[in-house]
Amino acid sequence: MNQRILLLTASCWAAAMIPASAQTFNQVPGTLTKIAAGRAEVWGINSSQQVFRFNATKGTFAQVSGKLTQIAVGGGNLQQNDEIWGLNAGSEVFQFNHTTNKLVEIAGELTQITVGEGDLDNCHPYEVWGVNVDQNIFRYNYCTLAWDTTPGSLTQISTGGGDVWGLNSAGQIYRYSFAALTWQQVAGTLQHITVGVNDVWGINSAGTAYRYEGAAGFVETSFGASFTQIVAGGNGVWGVVISYPNPDIVRLDPDLGIVVDVPGALTEIAVGYGAGVWGVNSAGAVYSFIH
Repeated sequence: MNQRILLLTASCWAAAMIPASAQTFNQVPGTLTKIAAGRAEVWGINSSQQVFRFNATKGTFAQVSGKLTQIAVGGGNLQQNDEIWGLNAGSEVFQFNHTTNKLVEIAGELTQITVGEGDLDNCHPYEVWGVNVDQNIFRYNYCTLAWDTTPGSLTQISTGGGDVWGLNSAGQIYRYSFAALTWQQVAGTLQHITVGVNDVWGINSAGTAYRYEGAAGFVETSFGASFTQIVAGGNGVWGVVISYPNPDIVRLDPDLGIVVDVPGALTEIAVGYGAGVWGVNSAGAVYSFIH
């Protein structure tokens, strides 16, 4: 890692911020409270738990029958579509059927779900993982069309680039070993974790950002800022920085030791693997990043 990153402090936060005059978030028709993006798909949920799918040709969101409180999109590549999974208010699990264009209930109850590209075997063309209210961990098996349990206890799970990470109720960090079929603890504690294509990021309870650096573990890469959210994906590493009266949006470039300040005020951001960077603000307005 560029050593300059480790030397950045709050006093040089402003100096590390670089404006992005040619890069902006443009508003897209629609009102959402949650948004998720994959390789080509962008989905969202509004305040009434109604579900919407972005139509790139028309540039608008179209409603999909059903109600969800959580949605996960991802795993698409040149050979396969993105998968869309979601949970409703009763923790029931739903999978989008691309043939019928409907959300179909799948047996099981989860409190959090994540989906990413799979590349290990035919039974896991996507890595779909979830945790339930008892902190049990599940991985979806496309051969049996059922959930397989894995030993361990987690409250949060994230996948990307075929890698799977999670946090337990104490904030302890775990990485799944496909070779050993076990969860292996990694030093440190985090409040939130996100997995990109080649890197893993997290923030602690103070909003300090950390990046996984292999043998060095999670290294503070906060740029002297306090984050409410960091999301990593194929479209980069992005964050929402605490700034009043409105939070700032930034794109992180850890190798150069800088963050790029992008105009706008969002409360939630989603980073796709080709579908771009999306966000919603406190009023539910939807924005897409244009560069």
